[in-house]
Amino acid sequence: MPAAAQTRVLLADMTWEPVSTLTPGQRVITFDKAPHDHRYRMYRIGEISDVEVCKAETTQIITSDATVSVSTSHKFLVQKWNKSMYREAGELNVDDEIYWFAAPNEYEENDAYQEGYITGAFCGDGSVPGWKDRVEDPRNTGSYISSVDEEVARTVVRYAEDVAPEFELSLKRRQYTDSSETALMPVSPGACDEIIRDRLTSKPPSNDEDYARGFLAGMMDTDGTYPEGKELGYCQYEGRIFSQVCEYLDLLGYDWSHDEGEKGEYSDKIRLTPGRETGRAFEHLLETRPKVSRKRLAFAGNRRISGQTSINSIKPENESIVYCLSTTKGTLITEGMLSSSQ
Repeated sequence: MPAAAQTRVLLADMTWEPVSTLTPGQRVITFDKAPHDHRYRMYRIGEISDVEVCKAETTQIITSDATVSVSTSHKFLVQKWNKSMYREAGELNVDDEIYWFAAPNEYEENDAYQEGYITGAFCGDGSVPGWKDRVEDPRNTGSYISSVDEEVARTVVRYAEDVAPEFELSLKRRQYTDSSETALMPVSPGACDEIIRDRLTSKPPSNDEDYARGFLAGMMDTDGTYPEGKELGYCQYEGRIFSQVCEYLDLLGYDWSHDEGEKGEYSDKIRLTPGRETGRAFEHLLETRPKVSRKRLAFAGNRRISGQTSINSIKPENESIVYCLSTTKGTLITEGMLSSSQ
């Protein structure tokens, strides 16, 4: 995969990194080089196996969704003549359709994002005296987030050190209510309960997109579902929190739906729409960046590739330095486009 230094590659943590910064052993999002079971190509997780630097003639490919500079020998997966095939950049034409994942937008995890994440995690799985009809449990005092995923616990404590030190959160092993199971949780001493409760009951920012991204990431990690990468949704019965999720989805431009459920006014899931075969779920994961890998990467091995971006123009360039990246799967995603790495 010969590409210019700043060409971004999609890593397995759902972040984009310039190809010039990558090293062997890093995990990346890939896809089946050939159809699985002679039917579909599925998204996979692979590793970078080799990186080489050389000089080559390059060309700029401008599509409806992204722009990339690659060597003329760089191979994209395209749909042509109603068939899927690999074609070198130098062979492509205007209006050819390159298989597409999602736009490589980048967002900073700033203070607002971190504050939103902490609030979202508490709203999803938090237990605070005097908040959300907490069930008293003498084994677990103080405020805590009862998530089984250590990614949540470690992220909340790390973020709180920067933006909410007054919460005094630390990692402790706690027992679940009505269960013998234990997990590493972010826990605050009882003296901080009122501080946390006041923060959670105060009105959150209404137009801060960074805060909204963090809030939805915290909610997805604790109260969200993405089973087998099929239907991404937020599970929440509590009316105020339910409404906050919907408000932030609206703010970030996502369509959603729900059915009225048996418990209360709302259903147990706020679903992204339209259907599962669109790239909106990928865009949402890339924008909010949840931390729990089993949810974030649920599509790998479960979702087949679909969707294309159309080439608007092709501009030949001069010879320049390119990075040749190889992966264990022979494929990768560059600037949102599906490419061969061999």
